[in-house]
Amino acid sequence: MKKNISNSEKISENHISGINRVIKLDIVVGGKLINHFKHFRLQQSAKTHHSFELILAHDSLNETQNYNLEQARQFMGKRLTVTFKYKDPEHENPERTFVGIITSISFSKEKMSLGNIVLKGYSPTILMDSAPHTQSFGGGQSVNTSIIADRIIKEALGTNDFDFRVETQNNSYINYSAQYCETHYNYLARIAEAYGEQFYYDGEVLHFGKLPPNEKSIKLIDGSNINDVTIELKAVHTKPEYFGYNSSSHTKMLGVDSRIKHLGELSAKAYELNDSIFKTRSLTPTPINANMFRDVDDSQKSARGSKAVDVFTVSGETTVPFLYIGCVADLAMRKPDSNQTSHFTALMITEVSHEVDARGYYTGSFEAIAEGTGFMPKPNFEIPKAEPQVATVISNVDPLNQGRIQVQFDWQLNDTTSFIRMMSPDAGGTDAISQNRGFVAIPEIGDQVMVGFEYHHPDFPFAMGGMFHGNVALGGGVNNHLKSIQTRSGIRILMNDAEGSVNIIDPSGNTYFMDGQGNISVTAPKNMTFNAGENISMIAGMNITSNAGMNISETAGVDHSSIAGGMMMQNATLDYSLVAKNIMEIAQGDRKSLSKKVYDQSQEKSISSENKNEIHTKGTFDNNSGENSKHH
Repeated sequence: MKKNISNSEKISENHISGINRVIKLDIVVGGKLINHFKHFRLQQSAKTHHSFELILAHDSLNETQNYNLEQARQFMGKRLTVTFKYKDPEHENPERTFVGIITSISFSKEKMSLGNIVLKGYSPTILMDSAPHTQSFGGGQSVNTSIIADRIIKEALGTNDFDFRVETQNNSYINYSAQYCETHYNYLARIAEAYGEQFYYDGEVLHFGKLPPNEKSIKLIDGSNINDVTIELKAVHTKPEYFGYNSSSHTKMLGVDSRIKHLGELSAKAYELNDSIFKTRSLTPTPINANMFRDVDDSQKSARGSKAVDVFTVSGETTVPFLYIGCVADLAMRKPDSNQTSHFTALMITEVSHEVDARGYYTGSFEAIAEGTGFMPKPNFEIPKAEPQVATVISNVDPLNQGRIQVQFDWQLNDTTSFIRMMSPDAGGTDAISQNRGFVAIPEIGDQVMVGFEYHHPDFPFAMGGMFHGNVALGGGVNNHLKSIQTRSGIRILMNDAEGSVNIIDPSGNTYFMDGQGNISVTAPKNMTFNAGENISMIAGMNITSNAGMNISETAGVDHSSIAGGMMMQNATLDYSLVAKNIMEIAQGDRKSLSKKVYDQSQEKSISSENKNEIHTKGTFDNNSGENSKHH
């Protein structure tokens, strides 16, 4: 007996042309071996869950069952294992196992029969598709598809209950990704398609990532172990295009024009034909928050691969019970007018249907795509639509200093978003103001904000603006008369529609108050400084009053002029000093000086009068000179 031979070789060794071999099923339900069954049906697909139906006689569980299902109901949620074998192999027996989970148990009677026990169920992937959930990955630290898939699968299937394989080919780092109101299965299917991973269940193992190494091809021979073969070429738009945008680097990205390689001659020709059939472009946003051009390229190639596998399909009936999702087969077709066959193409199985009755009679059907593209058909999933929702600001310290914030949604327990952009009424840059032109108001930590999503995609959040809640909201007062802008430290701009007033206040007590009646009041508890590079003009329709608690100082670099249309008065409680190089006093009328004493002192003094010069005194008049005294 040969050792370590492949399942394909075992199938070939046991194949008898024209004979449909009897099949034996080893069935174990919840650890209990089922020795007899009436009928077993299994539907397998790369796109969705596998489903099965096992019909047992009323006494197959050792005890006669009725509508109460006393013994059968214990199998609800239990594991079902079915191994396909040949009943009487002539050589080493090939095997293929299916593992599922029972989700429905019923008892049915037909006419006068004693009834049947019907066990129905699905592949274990149904446990991942039971209920929608919301959670996120990344945010504080970047992740990748491998980390996400491993965690998601273990959450739904456990660590050791079912076999799974995670071997991703995409190594891009993901800043943030959200499973949003969708099942674990839908989320994994969605990110697999978005990031270029393959996601399917082969009957035993759940695969996420690149396709596993191929086992040796199973030979499918037209007219021998397959019949009613249909080969179909389809017109498919195979060139979706993706565009992306990285706001941090302000980079627009467009996927490169890549092609999917087909190894088969016919599938390659079918793929090429579609280039000339569809003329329109298909440009849409990339379904991932891309960091680099390569991310867009990988996502676009994944979408093209999913389309490319649909251009060529083969389907038919088969007597081979060992086909499974993802297995490779060599298709040999019968030559025209001949019993001989020749190799036609290599296939990858994507759909299989198995039916076995109580006698072991097997009927099966399959559908396959061209092997060698590296892609499986796109799994079925729906794209969730993310609606605006509130979140709390966790951090406003952007590591890139771009004014972004990190928020936490109400459904996030310990997770957060990555740093996201903040929408503003006006934002941009110009030659004069290269950064922060417009309105800049970054929310504070602990603030509540409303978050929207670009393209309604849960991986593209952005903050739309702040939201007041019951603990911080005060409102606009009676008749909504008060509007305000207030900052964290207490800087306030208060606009009162009842008064028509505006009041600007800072924490130190500085105020700038416009009362709405034509008056402005400016108050500073300490100092006030006015600086002008050129001129300052102060114009009052009536009066200007200056009052200093101590001193007033005025300094002019050149001239100082004071002009009064009426009287000019200067009062000093103590001394009054007037110092200048030259002093000229001109009075167009009279000039009077009143004082207790007058002292005039100069090196020379001239008094000139065009008419009279009179000096009057009630007392003595002394006129003294060091030398001579002259009067004219």
